[in-house]
Amino acid sequence: MTISVWFWNDINEELNEYRISHALTTTTKVWRWSITFISFSFLIQSLNNINCISFINSAACEIWLKPATNFYLILKNLFNFLFGASFSQPVAKFLGLFALLIYTLGLLQWAIIKLPKSGRNSGFSNYGRD
Repeated sequence: MTISVWFWNDINEELNEYRISHALTTTTKVWRWSITFISFSFLIQSLNNINCISFINSAACEIWLKPATNFYLILKNLFNFLFGASFSQPVAKFLGLFALLIYTLGLLQWAIIKLPKSGRNSGFSNYGRD
């Protein structure tokens, strides 16, 4: 994934059209460097525990089998805040199905109308020219 982020021709061509201080250029570079840093840190962590490939059930590899506790607690609190309302089961089912319907309609509209007109286009080429 890291390599594809740096050699993505559509993005590279369109970034060459903008000044170096443009917000889109800066955001893309921050995105690329963030993914690169995260990938290398995961690679280093994986290489430090290379023996866990063959001995995953050993005591030294126990941390790889447990979910990240802090991340779990943050997600749990976030979802309790967002979805903690006391809906009855029929109301929750209706809201879920309604959201799925809206998503499906949007996807179909894009696939039937937008995709045939413009193809697979990032949309950067029209950014800021209107």
